[in-house]
Amino acid sequence: MGRKAVKKNRKELDAKQKKWLKKVLPYFYEHGVRKVTMDEIAIHLNISKATIYNYFQSKEELVEAAVWLKLTDLSVMKEYLFNDELDFIERYYEGVRHFTTNLGGLTTQYLNELKVFFPNCWEPIQLFQNASVENLMEYYSMGIKRGIFSKFNIALMAQQDRLFFDLATDASFLAKHNLSLQIAFEEYFNTKFNGILTNSK
Repeated sequence: MGRKAVKKNRKELDAKQKKWLKKVLPYFYEHGVRKVTMDEIAIHLNISKATIYNYFQSKEELVEAAVWLKLTDLSVMKEYLFNDELDFIERYYEGVRHFTTNLGGLTTQYLNELKVFFPNCWEPIQLFQNASVENLMEYYSMGIKRGIFSKFNIALMAQQDRLFFDLATDASFLAKHNLSLQIAFEEYFNTKFNGILTNSK
């Protein structure tokens, strides 16, 4: 599969690399990552393959960098959840909305191929998923302690959020039910915090 990836410490991506990776991610979502070649990536980015190799030593390294960049974008949710300058419910709204919006375009095919063929990418994704659940549990626990939320099983509630995130990457589910990511999030948020019962007694 092209040149072998070389293990090295994670280096900060420069503006040019981030621009390329943000452009190539939707291409991976649509076509997967296993069969896509560096030639195809170069054509998509409208640059030479040699130029890509000046910044990434292999396709695997490029894929790993793209995953890392996406996880960095998604990690902003934590900053919202624990931002004391925001209203407590607004923290959840803004954080989870940001998270959901940044899942846009991501496909199950892409994730499944990472899991099977790029284990070095899948491991940080799993760690990130677990950390996100722990952050949500801490947020809910904090809300209970402050008397904002009634008592409930915080692990169950956080796993419910994780299931919602999984659905947000299921394009067929969203299309079948005529849902955009924004509408799906708004309905999920309103149901979670306002319930499904009418105000009538």
